[in-house]
Amino acid sequence: MARRANPAMIGAFVLGAVVLGVAALAVFGGGKFFRHTVKLVAYFDGSLKGMAIGAPVTFNGVKIGSVTDFKVIIDTKNRISEHDITPTAIITTPVYFEIDAGRLYLSTGKKIKLRRDGSGLRKLYARGFRAQLELASLVTGQLEVALNFHADTPLRLTGLSKDVPEVPTIPSSIEKLSKSLEKLPIDEMVADVREALDAINRLANAPEVKAILRDVSRAVVNADTLIGNTDKLVRSVNAEVPALMAQVNKTSESAQTTLKELQAVVSRVGGGAESALAEYQQLAKNADTQLAPLIANVNKVALSADKTLVQAERALVSVESAINEDSPLRYDVVKALREVQSAARSLRILMDYLDQHPEAVVSGKRAEGMR
Repeated sequence: MARRANPAMIGAFVLGAVVLGVAALAVFGGGKFFRHTVKLVAYFDGSLKGMAIGAPVTFNGVKIGSVTDFKVIIDTKNRISEHDITPTAIITTPVYFEIDAGRLYLSTGKKIKLRRDGSGLRKLYARGFRAQLELASLVTGQLEVALNFHADTPLRLTGLSKDVPEVPTIPSSIEKLSKSLEKLPIDEMVADVREALDAINRLANAPEVKAILRDVSRAVVNADTLIGNTDKLVRSVNAEVPALMAQVNKTSESAQTTLKELQAVVSRVGGGAESALAEYQQLAKNADTQLAPLIANVNKVALSADKTLVQAERALVSVESAINEDSPLRYDVVKALREVQSAARSLRILMDYLDQHPEAVVSGKRAEGMR
């Protein structure tokens, strides 16, 4: 007699198998069967080099899905015949991908409700929701589908997909750069660069440029020499000015002494004309005695002023001919030399007047009408 099977053991075995199957699906399926996924498609005009099935789909940098398929579609309206395609045929490359709608939330904390037919995406399209190809890795060159909001871009839909909701696309950064480079007149730019290089070469080898460089070198050497001479002149003038000032001070003190004596004589005029006349004559003799060395000093000062004036004029001519008119150094040096020249000329005029009118030290300079 055959042994009857235990129903409890059979039920436990079946239940264990079901639990193991569910666990395997959860572990190896990554929870795919429990996620709310939405299948979408995006039509790109650019190259899909680097695109692969399983490539990431990101939203603002966060992975929310992956690429499931992609194709290449040629627009049949531009065909000449069934077996010939014109060069202007339009090629589109649809990329199919799935996104996990459970990863999208509103600011209130609620999940964004997306239907599998994509009807809930229309509101997002109006706010600038777009798909764009981006590099996922610079090393491997792998592409990814990047979803984000671009409010200032036009809504571009092909209408070629009937079953899968279409996401509007925008050109990738690489595609924009490529189109910009294609618009550049490369041949004209290369020709312009060649012409510029030829012009620079001709200019560098021109005899006029070489002559100008030689003149500039000479001008620099002359300017250095002139600066040295100017420094020597300034030092010479600085050395002579103290002695000249000492002589002028000495002459002034002598004149003041004579003037005081004259004032004393005038104050005693009331005592008698004969006595005043005698004292005045004696004063004149004293003045003659004092004016002799004074005139000698005046002559020495005049000679020194002449030398200073000649040196200043020579330095001024050298500076004006050697240094550029716009140079700040020329302005400062010319200004200093003109001041030295003016001082020497004024001193020379004073010395000439004292040489012709030595009595001016005592009586002062007379008016033009009095002779």
